[in-house]
Amino acid sequence: MDNLEKEKQKLIEMFGIHFETHHNLPPLASRIFGTLILNCRIKGLTFEELVEITNASKSSVSTNINLLLKLEKINYYTLPGDRRKHFRPSNLSDRIKNHLKILNSEVQICDKIREFDEQFKLSADYEKGQQILAVYLEYAKDFEKLLQDAIAKINEIENNNSTS
Repeated sequence: MDNLEKEKQKLIEMFGIHFETHHNLPPLASRIFGTLILNCRIKGLTFEELVEITNASKSSVSTNINLLLKLEKINYYTLPGDRRKHFRPSNLSDRIKNHLKILNSEVQICDKIREFDEQFKLSADYEKGQQILAVYLEYAKDFEKLLQDAIAKINEIENNNSTS
């Protein structure tokens, strides 16, 4: 194994641990995702290639690919005349949009909690709870702006590169 492959394997392992720990992905899904991030800047990898690279069973690779597809972490494309799917990571802007969806859902839940609390005032610490909720909603609003700015910048870079 040459230096390039050793470094790739270290990075894939690092990605794997990161995605297991922080995104709650299973170990194989984490390593498939890391492999796709590192290897798919030019072209995607086929199912057969992923089975070979991961040394996992077809069933396990299939299950974990389906999970990554469902979570919108990866997508696939096909080539004319070739029935095989080529897998690659979703665009970074799409992955950030998923964070935005989660954040917007949390804000909606917080709004419902605030409405409920205002209507029923069940908690002895009602005022304190409202203040904490307000701080969280301010954080969510700031984070939403940050995510939207990042998406816009990525889209601008992608659009400039596609017209070059």
